[in-house]
Amino acid sequence: MKKYIKSIKALVLGLVVLATACVPEGKDMIEGMGSNFVRLPAGGEETTLLGVDLVAGDKTTEFLEIIRDVNSSSQLNSEVNVTIKADDALITKYNADAKVYNANPDNAKTQKPLFDALPASLYKLSGTDIKMGVGEFSKNVAITFDPTKLDPTKKYALGVSVVSAGNYKVRSGLGSALFQIIAKNKYHGKYKAVGVFTHPTAGPRDIDRMKDVVTLTANSVTTELGDLGASGYTMTLTVNADNSVTVSPTGVTPNINQSYSKNYYDPATKSFHLHYSYNATAPRIVQEVLTLK
Repeated sequence: MKKYIKSIKALVLGLVVLATACVPEGKDMIEGMGSNFVRLPAGGEETTLLGVDLVAGDKTTEFLEIIRDVNSSSQLNSEVNVTIKADDALITKYNADAKVYNANPDNAKTQKPLFDALPASLYKLSGTDIKMGVGEFSKNVAITFDPTKLDPTKKYALGVSVVSAGNYKVRSGLGSALFQIIAKNKYHGKYKAVGVFTHPTAGPRDIDRMKDVVTLTANSVTTELGDLGASGYTMTLTVNADNSVTVSPTGVTPNINQSYSKNYYDPATKSFHLHYSYNATAPRIVQEVLTLK
C-alpha cells in the first residue's frame, strides 16, 4: 500500500520530531537525531506470520513494509533507493537459537519451531531495488508463489535484510525480518473441543480444551487425538467430497478405529464431529466435537 504526502507544508511540525517519534519502544531515543533512517517494522528477533490460502495457482500478497524516518521535511523532496535481499543466514541463526531455547527444560511447554528456508525457485519478490519517490515515506514489497507447491511436512521461513539505503542509515535492530510462511486451507485454525474420553479401566473423563488444527493439504489437517497431544498422540482429519471425515493415526498413535458412527465436518457450524478409538486390544474411545473459534 502506497502512502503519499500531498502537502509537505502541513506536516513540517510533525516531521521535525519524526526521527524520535518513530523510534520503537526500548530503542535509543538519541539514535535518530541528525540522521535519516530506513527500517523494517517487522524486524526484530521474533518471526512474523505470513498466511495464504491453500489454493492452486500463483498468489501475490504484500508482506514487507519499508519505512524511512527523516529529520526534516526537506528530505521528502528527494528520492531514496533501498536494496534488500533474501537472507537465509537469518533462518540459520534463528534455528541455532531455537535449539538452545528448546533444550532448556524450563521451556518445555513453549518450544520454538525450526524452519526450512523457502526455496528461491518457489517464489518471486516484486523487487529487491526499492525506490521511494518524492513525498513517499513507506513502500511495500510483495511476494508471489503457489501455496500448493510447498511441502506440507516442512515449516518454511523467508528472511529479508536491507543491503543498502543510499545515504540513509539502517535503524539498529530493524534492518532484517524473518517471516514464517503458512499455507492455510479453510479448516485451519483454533478449535474448541468438547466431548468424552473413555478409558477401558479408568472410565470416562471430559474433554474441554482448545486445539490447534493445522493444514496438511488442501483438504486435510492434523491435530491432537482426544486430550493426548502432549503425549505425542495426534491424528489426521481428511474431509472428503461429501464432508465425511477420515481419521488417520499420526505421531505415536498406534491405530484408529472409526467404525462407531459417521465422522463428518459440518460447514454450517465449521465443526468436526468425531467418534473413534485407538488401541485395538483395549480400546480408548473418544467422542468429541471440534468447533472453530
